[in-house]
Amino acid sequence: MLHRPETWGHFAQFYDRDEFLTENIAYLASETLRAGNSTVLIAAAAHVSRIEQHLSFYGFDLDRFRTDGRYISFDAKATLAQLMVDGWPNADRFQELIGGIIRNAIEKSASRFVFAFGEMVALLCAGDRADAALHLEQLWNSLNASYRFSLCCGYPLSAFINKPGADLVFDICAQHSLAIPAETSSKLRS
Repeated sequence: MLHRPETWGHFAQFYDRDEFLTENIAYLASETLRAGNSTVLIAAAAHVSRIEQHLSFYGFDLDRFRTDGRYISFDAKATLAQLMVDGWPNADRFQELIGGIIRNAIEKSASRFVFAFGEMVALLCAGDRADAALHLEQLWNSLNASYRFSLCCGYPLSAFINKPGADLVFDICAQHSLAIPAETSSKLRS
């Protein structure tokens, strides 16, 4: 459902196993590409590699999709570094960089829809920067109010181990239109 233009929104996918995450994101990306729309990944290099392996296994010619501008991938750590000013995600840089990426991907999509997957917020949480992660989520929400795309944010459960209280998880969930529990795949494929 998350890959369909009529269900666009901002989603959080919690996960315990990397393979679970990459399989689900590859499925959503494949359905988006199959429908003639664009996919944007801003993820850990290892996750991008695994997602691309799945997509290739499904028969997708990723070089062709890259050339067409319908499949775009970025390293989350490097992209996040471009957005930060004094340890804080900068709204202007976000709008210029991420907004530009989403706009370009929308222009290449058959129905002007994009499925995006991001892990920059998870990096911030893992670095004990929950405040910066929540601010970045708000920047994504502002962008999502202007453009029609689905964003799935991946959060490893390990980012929340030994953190005081459950408030962080609740605060993260409040920034999303849907929070998907760890290792729940049937909802993604319906």
